[in-house]
Amino acid sequence: MAEQAIAVDAQARHEGVCLDDRPQFRVQLARPADDVAVVTLEGEIDLYTAPRFKEALGQGIDEGARYVIVDLSSVTFVDSTALGVLVGGARRLRLHDGSLVVVAGLDRIRRIFEIAGLGGAFAILPTLDDALAAAR
Repeated sequence: MAEQAIAVDAQARHEGVCLDDRPQFRVQLARPADDVAVVTLEGEIDLYTAPRFKEALGQGIDEGARYVIVDLSSVTFVDSTALGVLVGGARRLRLHDGSLVVVAGLDRIRRIFEIAGLGGAFAILPTLDDALAAAR
């Protein structure tokens, strides 16, 4: 068992990724109401972590949520892969008369959406409380 862990570590180091140096990433799906899902993320959302984000977002939509909140309050980095997941989720929701709302409290995270021209793709609110109130 220990040999297998070392092999994975060696593989990651060979690919230029040190597992110990990567920030923690967490994703959580909550359902505060039948038609509302909250996907809370923590850490960096990039090529390596975006698939877990996409899975949680898709699960919320598949379970019937028509109003999905993506909480980026504890996110420190977002790359184009994460933006693609958000745009894809927003498109899926629009097909079912739903909507996606992003919670982004940090100016540097909000700025990424401005630079990418995604301000009109979904609402961007400063707090989770604001997003939950808008869902009512």
